[in-house]
Amino acid sequence: MRILIAEDDSALASFVKKGLDAEHYAVDVSNDGEQARAMAGEFDYDLVVLDLSLPRLDGVAILRYLRTRKPSMPILVLTGRTRVEDRVQCLDLGADDYLGKPFSFSELSARIRALLRRCHLPAESVLTVEDLKLDRVERRVERAGRRIDLTGKEFALLEYLMRNAGRRITRAMIIEHVWNLSFDTCTNVVDVYVNYSTAQVDKKKVNRLATAIQVAFQQLGAYPTADMSDMVAIEPAVTVVKTAPVVPPPISDENRDLTELRNELEQALAPEIARGEVEVRTGHEGLVISLREAGFFDSGSAGVKVGSQQAFSRMATLLGERQYNLRIEGHTDNVRIHNNQFTSNWELSTARATEMIRLLITKYGFAAQRLSAGGYGEYHPIASNSTEAGRALNRRVDVVVVGKHAPDPAPDRPPESVH
Repeated sequence: MRILIAEDDSALASFVKKGLDAEHYAVDVSNDGEQARAMAGEFDYDLVVLDLSLPRLDGVAILRYLRTRKPSMPILVLTGRTRVEDRVQCLDLGADDYLGKPFSFSELSARIRALLRRCHLPAESVLTVEDLKLDRVERRVERAGRRIDLTGKEFALLEYLMRNAGRRITRAMIIEHVWNLSFDTCTNVVDVYVNYSTAQVDKKKVNRLATAIQVAFQQLGAYPTADMSDMVAIEPAVTVVKTAPVVPPPISDENRDLTELRNELEQALAPEIARGEVEVRTGHEGLVISLREAGFFDSGSAGVKVGSQQAFSRMATLLGERQYNLRIEGHTDNVRIHNNQFTSNWELSTARATEMIRLLITKYGFAAQRLSAGGYGEYHPIASNSTEAGRALNRRVDVVVVGKHAPDPAPDRPPESVH
């Protein structure tokens, strides 16, 4: 299940996110009211935890907005406003629950579980396929009455497929809801993990379901060469194949290393990620570390903020330990810039990229052959430029890990002199 936390206190938001992550929810965080409204309006969240005192757009306005557009979305107000009038106003506007600060995380967790139980139909709270039962709220999986222990990702994958039985789903939807990542059509995270996951399910003797999951991913294009001709449909829209299971593709050493690098970067940059200043994602060419303008640059300036240099150093140290080629890309929104230093968005984005190249070479000892830079103006947005929240996401510098750096060949030995 996917939850949005709209909270301007970064430390508190990080604390709640870590707690919910540990309970295997997929969690997004927004510290800004306009961004929270855009995210809640665009994505299909199972629940929103909403603070009332948000910058640029307060929680009451967000509550009104969501209730007109997504009347069934559960909303739990979590706020320091504890007056009776505030509680009455929010409940009358459509909040499903109201919890004042300070609060106990165990109580917040219990209230979330209660809301999720109430907001879904009974048939959706407990999913069943033949003798397999998945309890979405208690997070239990049983087959023929016997408990099956799954990892968080295995559970989330199984839940999402069972929840959407009979619906057409895309790999992008699975990536967003199960892995909580931005989807890229060339990533193989789905392909690799579904094979690992279904292998674990096979060991637990959930044979027909394991095959059904593999077939579902074949239909989604994970295995385009699979023979799909010999299949039988089983209600409720679970498919079983009679042929042998698909052999998973091998995981390359480089992909494994990039996965480890991503995990290390996410741990090292956790405070900045929680504040929305950094995003680590998988792109079509490799790993992408997006550094937001709000966290790393002053508006209209190319220099890295003094307060962000420690975060930059943590990133550079990890990247320096692995010999990957890096491309530094400067990006901006579509609002034209003109100041004493730069006359165009392209000049600003290029200056930021080249400044980061300079820092990596002069301060962190990167070989120049590993690095390249480019400025792209407003031509590669990752969000809509029609809102300030979207424009803020587009003002960024992307560090793209594009592949292993091949060391320079050893120079040819000069011919030995003949005496």
